[in-house]
This record gives sequence, C-alpha cells and structure tokens, in this order.
Amino acid sequence: MKKQLPLIYLFLIFLFIGCNNEDMPTCGCDSKIQTTIPESANLIGQISYKTQIDPLDDYYNNTFWIGYNNHRMIICNEDFLNDEFDDLKISGETAEVQFSGYLKEVCKRKIDIAEVTYQRIILTSIQRL
Repeated sequence: MKKQLPLIYLFLIFLFIGCNNEDMPTCGCDSKIQTTIPESANLIGQISYKTQIDPLDDYYNNTFWIGYNNHRMIICNEDFLNDEFDDLKISGETAEVQFSGYLKEVCKRKIDIAEVTYQRIILTSIQRL
C-alpha cells in the first residue's frame, strides 16, 4: 500500500491539472457552451451537407449544417447522425429536422449580412421529419 500511495498522489495531481478550465479553448467544439437548445423548444430547421462549390469558399466545407431562421449551425458530433443523412452528401438536397443541442462559438468568423449568425452545435437530439 505504501508503494501505491505516491502513485495515487501523482494521479490526483494530474487529474487536478487536467481539469483546469483555463486550458479550455475559447471557440470550437471543445469550447464552453454558449446556449442550450432544449428538446422542449421543438425547433425545426433544415439539415444539409456543405461541399466546396466556389473555389474561394473554404468555410467549414465537408460538414453537416443546420439552418434555422438566420442561424447557421455547423454540427460537431456528426457521428450522432448515424449515417441517417448520408443521402444528403450525394444529392446536395436538404431535409427538415427537429433538433436540440449545445451551441458554441465558431473559430473561423465569416463576414456576412448582419442578421446571419454562425455557431457550432453539439446535437443532443435530431429527428428527420
């Protein structure tokens, strides 16, 4: 037991240092949550898969997006979709979805009309309508 005690102390020190929030990114999927969209909000948006069509547009290409009114949300946890929306990658179409999740700051800002906002989203639920 005496030999294990220093290892336990070392583990606790690393655990404490590793949990320090000062190292948390200020943007992106691993950053702090800005807003929560609860399931009870029953938000309905359009999901699409963004590919690069314009050679000058390299803004979060090859990712799934959800559009809701003037909000554009780039999905962080695409594995949550379970291949259910893979048809959109090929067709280039959109599908109506009801969704909820955690909104986070994007790292790459996009200059656009003032009414449009861009955020990252970690989905907690999504249902194709």
